[in-house]
Amino acid sequence: MSQVKSPLTNTTNVIFEDSLSTELIIEAYQKDYNIDVTDYFKEVDYVEIYKCVETGYKFYFPLHITGKSNLYEQLQQCTGYYQIRLEHKIAKTFLNVDNSVLEIGCGNGFFLENIQNLCRSCTGLEFNDGAIEDAKTKNLNVLAESIHEHAKNHFEKYDVVCSFQVLEHIVEAGDFIQATLDCLKVGGKLIIGVPNNNPYLYKHDKYHTLNLPPHHMGLWNLESLNNLQNIFAIQVNHILVEPLHQYEYDSYFKIQSQHPRQLVRLLSTILLKMRPIRIRRKIQNIVGGFLQGRNILAVYTKI
Repeated sequence: MSQVKSPLTNTTNVIFEDSLSTELIIEAYQKDYNIDVTDYFKEVDYVEIYKCVETGYKFYFPLHITGKSNLYEQLQQCTGYYQIRLEHKIAKTFLNVDNSVLEIGCGNGFFLENIQNLCRSCTGLEFNDGAIEDAKTKNLNVLAESIHEHAKNHFEKYDVVCSFQVLEHIVEAGDFIQATLDCLKVGGKLIIGVPNNNPYLYKHDKYHTLNLPPHHMGLWNLESLNNLQNIFAIQVNHILVEPLHQYEYDSYFKIQSQHPRQLVRLLSTILLKMRPIRIRRKIQNIVGGFLQGRNILAVYTKI
């Protein structure tokens, strides 16, 4: 019997899904970001992908290949790594003036700064020293603590706890979510933003660099986010899939042009090569309205 355990349920009720070449992963980081991740994959020829049967959550294995602080410091230099996204704008609509808010993995405080006049109090947790320094220049309350450390002294303190583009980096995802809920009041809101791995990234772009270890360790989608309410004391309020942005159309159809189904390949190729460009854009806009984008925002209530 497999000894691989689900990071969400801590059971061996998992199934093997796929494996990826570490050589290709290393090449992707070097080519796209000029970052050498070789040391993460010593004596690891292939990274395996497993699926948690109870939740549908997919995760990379072995677990020890997760990224360290220096990787994030290098990626922080990339334009747009920390920035306001659509998910932040949507999350703001669930906040009110009476809320105390905790953001896990707040970066340089770009979201906290955006909501500090909307809420009673705002606190952030962050490990990146450079990001913390930036946040403090904005007079934001940002602490260099893990959620586990913070939960010990802040049990059920917050009305809203949120994390954006964080959970996919976490190895022990179940422990992380439970510590998050320990900080949240009963009746409070848990807001989670993660990459959407069905279908844009996971199905047809498995070697998308920043969706690979050591940067990401988990693969979330609608199914796994919805099933969190089956193993934690939470209830789903909303799960919102971000639409595919116009600037992503060409890259999306390029991926789909390699789809195993011939009809999908043909239509995608046509939508890539159609001329004139203004006609192509109009048709892409119509088709794009039916496509899932790269991110999902899930909102839960603690019960």
